[in-house]
Amino acid sequence: MARRVGIDLGTTYSAVAVMENGKPVIVRNSYGKELTPSVICCFNDEVLVGEEAYEMMSSGAGESVTAFKRMMGVPGAVVTHGDTDYTAEQLSTILLKHLVDEASNALGDRITEAIITVPQYFDDVRRVSTINAGKACGLNVLKIINEPTSAALYYGYNYSKQKTLMVYDLGGGTFDVNIISFENGKTNVIASKGDHFLGGKNWDEAIMNIACDGFMDEFGIDPRKDLKCKSIMMATAERVKRQLSTGTSAPFIIEYQDWTGRYTITRDSFVHATEHLLLTTKNICEDTLADSGMSWGDIDEILLIGGSCRMPMVQSYLKEQTGRPVVHHPDMELAVAKGAAIAASRYKNGISETILRDVTAHSLGALAVEENEDRYINEIMIPKNSGIPCKFTKRFLIKEKCWTDMIEVYALQGESELPDDCVVVSRSEITGFLNDGTGVVIEITYHYDENGVVVITAEQDGQPLKVKNTPLPEDMLWMSGKPSERVDTKDTVRKSIALCVDVSRSMKFEDANNKIPIEEAKKSIKSFIDGFEGDDNKFSLVIFSDKQKVLCEPTSDKKVIKDAVDRIKLKDTGSGTTATPIDLARATASIDGYLEVIVILTDGIWKRMDVSIAQSRECRKDGVPIFALGFGDANKGFLKQIATVDNGGLYTTIEKLGSTFDTIATAIKTDNMGIRDKD
Repeated sequence: MARRVGIDLGTTYSAVAVMENGKPVIVRNSYGKELTPSVICCFNDEVLVGEEAYEMMSSGAGESVTAFKRMMGVPGAVVTHGDTDYTAEQLSTILLKHLVDEASNALGDRITEAIITVPQYFDDVRRVSTINAGKACGLNVLKIINEPTSAALYYGYNYSKQKTLMVYDLGGGTFDVNIISFENGKTNVIASKGDHFLGGKNWDEAIMNIACDGFMDEFGIDPRKDLKCKSIMMATAERVKRQLSTGTSAPFIIEYQDWTGRYTITRDSFVHATEHLLLTTKNICEDTLADSGMSWGDIDEILLIGGSCRMPMVQSYLKEQTGRPVVHHPDMELAVAKGAAIAASRYKNGISETILRDVTAHSLGALAVEENEDRYINEIMIPKNSGIPCKFTKRFLIKEKCWTDMIEVYALQGESELPDDCVVVSRSEITGFLNDGTGVVIEITYHYDENGVVVITAEQDGQPLKVKNTPLPEDMLWMSGKPSERVDTKDTVRKSIALCVDVSRSMKFEDANNKIPIEEAKKSIKSFIDGFEGDDNKFSLVIFSDKQKVLCEPTSDKKVIKDAVDRIKLKDTGSGTTATPIDLARATASIDGYLEVIVILTDGIWKRMDVSIAQSRECRKDGVPIFALGFGDANKGFLKQIATVDNGGLYTTIEKLGSTFDTIATAIKTDNMGIRDKD
């Protein structure tokens, strides 16, 4: 029979719980213990997990890694063994598989579904990474819930009086605070805050530092610089910390190179060395109260959760500083797993709000441009401590005469208006909308789902649009600069570019440098085409003189269009310049989903200027960009009149023809094609 469980995936220790006869029960590991060390050790060709890995770490053998939970969602390897790099997510997958396999053996049934707990203050990236780790080891991750909330759910299961309490969750590697109310069978999270780099490991390190300072004074060498020795000392420090929870002193022995140092760690010295850590937790507690508009007097009691709360200094400090009752129970290290088991047993397409209502610890914002367009800002969409799931919809206006077919959305988590002070959690591309250049509205919805994970959706006129999550750019420094200074080289709008080439007889005469205009034009046009990467754009070719002719229909095959350019012949459509190619070029370039762009090259004076100007005005009214490039006898004023793009009427020389085409290509690729307002 398939089973579902609750898993406390801890920084230093992990646990699995299941509901038996209506009560949450911890599933013991193969060593008969309720807690499994969150340690992985690479030794020879083996990867050891849990108890075996912890013993190896304590002896200094192999290459051990612990506290990798703190690095969840961070790219890059945490440890390398042989030719294999392991990220924190991959290490968590290994640990989860070990926990599930051992619990399945103990239960006699295969575990297939689980609710996994995470620190309250985990951001979107770390939450998604945790879900991915669960899926990678074969679990159906029903949901992830916050550790303090899970513990409070178990506490409420045992103690359901109406009250408001603060959950003070000091684990091995993270610290979370929740303010929670119990009322009429409901568990409601009011506010939360935390620090995922503060936990029992920091207290262990303080003990190690006391001993190492003594070792340095005695022998003049720092053993902390040796990673294997440091692993052994951290394991020793953890044991000393436990001893100091019941005794007033404990021995700490350091064996390094040819020296042995023996030191006594007293509880008083330990308390003195870690006062600043307790002060940090108190400040976080008071910030959480302030966020919810409450004071210590509104808290009925403080509930201690997490193994690090067994240190006597924690309870005495909180009583002294707050004046509130501080409570704990024998299940302090197990409450999170047991609460997750309760949640898993009640899970049916989402936990009913009559049981549990959680909140998000981080505001969700969107990268936006400040009203004066001088800088980027984090515009808050969903404020922190909002109940989850939740969503907020914002109307996004694509300005008139902007032909973009993609909207770029950056989601951020954090409270600051400055993007640099926030975490950029995702980049999404919204496509599939209709944009006729008249100004359209897209509705973008920002969600926190029931896992506290960020989801972006979009609609146009009630119809869902395609939203694709894409990797974040490696270089995000542009967020600190001015929006006007950002250069986006990605050709985000597909274009159908009609190249119109004058083939009248004047294009054959050599200039002073013995260059034939039509041959130089061919070279420059082919170079212009090659300047566009990928196959998102299409090119067509129209030639004109007394008549006009389509030499190549729209194609994304650069070889085809360049072969057509090579086939250009002078006087193929007559010797003069009677024809007006704009309407034909526009009709040729017209393709659904593409922005029409017309590039005209001429070296003479057109006979029907009035007709061409009228056709150009229609293009300008419809937002069709026209670049008019001329040299030789071309009329500069006329070029400016038929160009619909600001500064799109360009007069050049044969020598500079290539660089002028490059200027046009840059404008097209970067969508820098503002349409002129008037003649």
